[in-house]
Amino acid sequence: MSGETARTFALSEVELAQWQRDGYVVREGVFTAEENDRLRQVAEDVAEGRRRMPLPHVNRNALVEDGKVAREGIRAMHKIHHPSCYLPEFLQRVRDPRLTDPLVDLLGPDLLGINNLFIWKAPEIGLGFPWHQDKFYFGKRFRTHTTVGTWTAVDAADEENGCLYVIPGSHRRDIVEHDELAGSQQSEFRLARGVDDAEGIAVPAPPGAVIWFHSHLLHKSTDNHSARFRRSYVAHYLSAQAEWMNPDRSARRGQPIMWVRGQTYPDKVHEVERDVLSVEESGAD
Repeated sequence: MSGETARTFALSEVELAQWQRDGYVVREGVFTAEENDRLRQVAEDVAEGRRRMPLPHVNRNALVEDGKVAREGIRAMHKIHHPSCYLPEFLQRVRDPRLTDPLVDLLGPDLLGINNLFIWKAPEIGLGFPWHQDKFYFGKRFRTHTTVGTWTAVDAADEENGCLYVIPGSHRRDIVEHDELAGSQQSEFRLARGVDDAEGIAVPAPPGAVIWFHSHLLHKSTDNHSARFRRSYVAHYLSAQAEWMNPDRSARRGQPIMWVRGQTYPDKVHEVERDVLSVEESGAD
């Protein structure tokens, strides 16, 4: 798809101004209840063994895993990591122009998908993610000004069930150190150093809403204290003009880089998959 192609869902001038000022943009009503329900059902099929994914990418809630609480089935789940690499329904969502048209305004016409996850945040036990900047993680792999994350509300997200919080304007700050948390339940959790919690604001989102956010933006989510799920789908994107931080192939291990739209470049981040992989191809089960 060419960068000159008409983009129905491009950012407006008001949204571009908000991006420059705050480092994030919110749109409501991007996806319908039926569309999100189809994605939710695929995720549940994976969790309940009706669809296959590499087992290391299907994670239960750490409180359940550690035997601190007892939950069964979907209510015990935490996330599916990299579903777009293995499930066509998720790859279709990653490439949906309602997500990617705005990205052209932010990253250019040539786009790659670098990470995505379906998150359950189960009732009463779903764990939040502390203040962090995405580039703390992605910057170790890619040389680029920014990546862009998209966060889609599958259920209503509010302060009771663990919505996102952001610090507006923090995308203009440098990347800070992130420290391990003593006693953290989810092994991936790190806390950005020196953050004033009072700077954060809640970003509640109705089902079908999408938040686009800069990789320097400080953001977090809180625990789910409600009796409701707070399911969401997160996908991160990179300009195909980006370069490897370390061109040595040994430094590039991880999930395949998925083509999203536009061109790719052999002298840039170019290890690109265009179709979903089988579990056997992944080398893990």
